[in-house]
Amino acid sequence: MKSTQKIAMRRIGEMNNKGQLAGLPIAIISLVVTIIVFVLGLVIVQELRDTQAVGTEAYTAANSSLTGLGDFADFVPIIVIAIAAGVVVAIVLGSFAFRQRAR
Repeated sequence: MKSTQKIAMRRIGEMNNKGQLAGLPIAIISLVVTIIVFVLGLVIVQELRDTQAVGTEAYTAANSSLTGLGDFADFVPIIVIAIAAGVVVAIVLGSFAFRQRAR
C-alpha cells in the first residue's frame, strides 16, 4: 500500500473513532429532559387527582393515569442501562476500529 493510502486509511479510522461517541451528549441530554418532563407530568397528574372528590369520574381517570405513569417509571432504569451499554459498545468498537495488525 502506498504511504498516502495508509495516511488516508488512518484518517478515516480516526474520524470513525470520534464519530462513534458523537451522539452521546445528545442521548444524555434527551434522557435528562425526558425524565424531567416525566416527573413534572407525575406531579401535575397527582395534583389534578388530589383536587377531585374521591369516586368521581375525574378522580378515577387521574388515578388511572397516575398508575400508568408509575408503571412506566419501572422502565427508566432499563432505558438508562441500554444507553450505558450502547456507550460501552461504542467505546469497545472504537478502540478496535481500523487497528492495523502487527506483522
